Amino acid sequence: MKNIFTITLILLSLLLITGCADKEPQKGALPQKADKPSAEKKAPDAVSKSEEKVTAGIPIGYEYNPQGRRDPFKSLVAKETDDKKKGATPLEQDDIIAIRLTAIVWSGAQHHALITLPDGKSYTVRKGMRIGLDGGVVESITKDTVVVRQHIKDKKGTFKSKDFILRLRAEEQG
Repeated sequence: MKNIFTITLILLSLLLITGCADKEPQKGALPQKADKPSAEKKAPDAVSKSEEKVTAGIPIGYEYNPQGRRDPFKSLVAKETDDKKKGATPLEQDDIIAIRLTAIVWSGAQHHALITLPDGKSYTVRKGMRIGLDGGVVESITKDTVVVRQHIKDKKGTFKSKDFILRLRAEEQG
């Protein structure tokens, strides 16, 4: 009976030892330290540049060709600021709302107006000159106003003329 008890005890201990070896370590258990670094791990300096490009998903010798693609850094919502016409005078490069009336001079029957553009440069205009992005024409110059008529396309696609009045005193503009 003593032999059976000893054999049973040995078998149980063997089962216990072999059963624990297959299980993963428990959460509270400390990880076992390896004496030697594994052969699978490479030092970061040992990776060549060509391997870095392949691992980053970029093929070797890749060049970006922007032909036929939009500029990813330009806004999709904002109005383009490069609407300026080629070959147009400086007076036709800015929107009529951004132009400021500075002074009006008259001699006899003819009136001249001094306007200032957003870039700070001033120009003299008279009746019949083109001004503004939308092809506005100076219709009249009085002692304190300049009337500019523009032909603007409405929602239906028809052109309508709209008068913009530039006033000598900015506080009177409305």
